[in-house]
Amino acid sequence: MNARTEIRPVYLPLMQHDEILGYRFVPGLNVRIAHEGGGYRVKTNREGFRCNREVMSPKSRAHRVLVFGDSYTAGDGVSNGHRYSEILEQQLEDTEVLNFGLSNSGTDQQYLIFQQYAHKLDYDAVVISVLAENIKRNVAKYRESADEAGEAIYMPKPWFEISPGGGLNLMGVPVPLQYTNESEEEIPDSKGELLSNARKIINKFGPGFKDTVQKLTRYQPLPEYDSADSHGWRLMRAILAQWVSELHVPVVIAVIPVYQHVERTASYTNVRKRFDELATASDVPVYHLVDDLWPHAAKIRRSFRFRSDCHLTPLGHKTVGESLARVLAPLLEPLEPRQR
Repeated sequence: MNARTEIRPVYLPLMQHDEILGYRFVPGLNVRIAHEGGGYRVKTNREGFRCNREVMSPKSRAHRVLVFGDSYTAGDGVSNGHRYSEILEQQLEDTEVLNFGLSNSGTDQQYLIFQQYAHKLDYDAVVISVLAENIKRNVAKYRESADEAGEAIYMPKPWFEISPGGGLNLMGVPVPLQYTNESEEEIPDSKGELLSNARKIINKFGPGFKDTVQKLTRYQPLPEYDSADSHGWRLMRAILAQWVSELHVPVVIAVIPVYQHVERTASYTNVRKRFDELATASDVPVYHLVDDLWPHAAKIRRSFRFRSDCHLTPLGHKTVGESLARVLAPLLEPLEPRQR
């Protein structure tokens, strides 16, 4: 693999099929993954999550926080101990954090994880970490991954459709064990093909050239947020609204920006607008992590991600974890009894 191209994590050897989620980590992993950051260790528990604690074990501290998210939460690129969930444990007094992050997943799959496990657990707060890019993943029926040789492969996933009454209908379950070498998603139009080809050409020149082009062109990676009526946003809003309606503990929706937002090569305005509308409608706090990342100098902001891999570096995780701890701390004290 050309060291100057973007690194695609090799997910498939770490994953196993799941009829509800589509896939999850293989339980009991303890392996080291080669990576541009020097390599990192992946450890999973009996349930197949990169969590240092067993999910079904009794609560060992006064407070327990459940964290849901994708690869930014699971910790692609860093070992378990360097993730923001571990920083939360260090920062919050007498608190344990269960990390339910699932790499390559959408908010839809993360909600299904919550449905599978939350009713079995005693917990005091929930963090729903939403990578802004998940607005694209939720509408997809397949997720691109890679096989042992690093070649693209597509894994089927479940998805939700919005019913005429505004509810959610779960589709594609049980998820078939059907990896393919070509996506079975709808074929993009000619404009989409041109953009895809242009993106591949730009990527060949390396991350530095790509960053410059995006800055000069004011590249907008997520136009789905431009309208409150876009299909992607309506589905994201419906999933999150349904999720928070089932919670009886404090919850924070933490919006994780893509690196173009952090480094100001793309506007975050409409992402903020959509999630703030959701916060007002659902009376749930939305925390924009970008507000704690922007005050840093441009060089520091660039160091929050790896050179080629866009995932968080240990410094990025540390900064995110410390910021989230400041948001969560007042929600855990005083601890209110939770109604079952």
